[in-house]
Amino acid sequence: MNKLNKSNPLDGADITVIVDEAREKAQVFKKDRLKTNQIRNFYSAIAQMRIKFQEAKKSDDEKDNNSGYEAVKTDLTMLKPKLAYAAGRQAAVKANFYEFMTDAIDAVEASTDKNKAMEKYFALIESVVGFHKYYGDG
Repeated sequence: MNKLNKSNPLDGADITVIVDEAREKAQVFKKDRLKTNQIRNFYSAIAQMRIKFQEAKKSDDEKDNNSGYEAVKTDLTMLKPKLAYAAGRQAAVKANFYEFMTDAIDAVEASTDKNKAMEKYFALIESVVGFHKYYGDG
């Protein structure tokens, strides 16, 4: 997969490639000694965003509307300062996790179909968490 960022929007990424990228990143995070509890807060925030996203999408009848994304846009953007704070406190977050997560957020923001990009973002983060647990806590 091309590096996630503003130049490579997430809405066009293939799900199998996303899962492969998540597997690779989980291995890197293990080498960085990133602990599960260090990503738990981010995953919890993302899980709450997913609920808000799905509720907004359900209440919208138009298929091509980005209402799900619009409902979580502020929450998504506010993950960046939370990540920066964690990176400033812990070298394991700063090493690779911070850049990966902010690049993934940028890839959502650069997408044309924001709802599709958010669905792929949720899949990416869930995959990273799952593989990280599989490979162990560093």
